Amino acid sequence: MLAQMVLSAICLVAPVDGPVLEEFAPVGSYGGHWGIDYGVPFGSEVGAPASGRVTFAGSVAGMRTVTIEPVPGFKVSVSYLAEIVVETGQTVERGQIVGRSGSPHGVQGVHLSTRIDGRYVDPEHQLGCRETDITRALRLVTPPAPYPRRSAHRHTRRDL
Repeated sequence: MLAQMVLSAICLVAPVDGPVLEEFAPVGSYGGHWGIDYGVPFGSEVGAPASGRVTFAGSVAGMRTVTIEPVPGFKVSVSYLAEIVVETGQTVERGQIVGRSGSPHGVQGVHLSTRIDGRYVDPEHQLGCRETDITRALRLVTPPAPYPRRSAHRHTRRDL
């Protein structure tokens, strides 16, 4: 429960300022798409979606990727980069430039994905820090039940 509360408080920003081209779609007509694709011109600056430690900065199957771990068990990656400007082990701040955009799926842009304990989850749940403050994330946590509002029985003539 505590881990879910901590994870729900992590607030991400979009890595680029561009339109969403493809949303998270693990099933359906575009099934197997485990993140969000943003459209921006080739070579645009790509910012860190979250503050944390860079756990990977390199290439996988010819695709340049930067992965950041804000808290243990939660990883956020930006992929399809044309250039990487950070190194594994480096600490980055949210919004800090980590690379330049490339061409995901043959279209100019960037791919954003998030994983909790190795499982891909929709990044949309953590996005929104530019529009609101951190209290937005707290709405994901179920509030505790209120204390009962009963008044104690008092004798009307006591302590007169």
